[in-house]
Amino acid sequence: MKEGNKGFTLIEMLVVTGVVILLSGILILYSRAGDQVSLILRARTQVIADINRAKNLAITAQGWNGRYTCGYGVYFDPPNNRYIIFTEVVSNCETADHIRRGSEYDVEVIPVPNQFILAASNVSQVFFMPPDPTIFFEPSEINQPDIEQAEIDFYLVNQTNPAFQIFINPIGQVWGM
Repeated sequence: MKEGNKGFTLIEMLVVTGVVILLSGILILYSRAGDQVSLILRARTQVIADINRAKNLAITAQGWNGRYTCGYGVYFDPPNNRYIIFTEVVSNCETADHIRRGSEYDVEVIPVPNQFILAASNVSQVFFMPPDPTIFFEPSEINQPDIEQAEIDFYLVNQTNPAFQIFINPIGQVWGM
């Protein structure tokens, strides 16, 4: 190269351009995978927060529409891809069965985000009765044995493995995986 010629050769420019294109492609792939992970984390966090909200309403013995309640629960409704925070208003909480009987005492109906399907659960609902709270699991099937903990599965649309699972144990701890 002569001393007066400064700049890059065509080969150097092609190598640099190739490396930039390769790194950009890798970045785009990782960013899409990151978006999916972020979407799953946000949805899981929201479901856990909603279940904990029902538990907190029960612990604080919040009334509902000016009426005394026996507690609050979460009803899982897979056919409609939603879950419902509900309360129970009866005269004697000790003899009540703590089951959601209809929409009359629904506090909030929460649709599952469009990218997810509420698919499987070993419980149809979880009920929190103050003051501890005492936890009641309602099995999703009639002949199901006693339930050690609630397990609720959420799938991404068109996926065969759960995107995340929510667990609730008999002392009211709620967590996801």
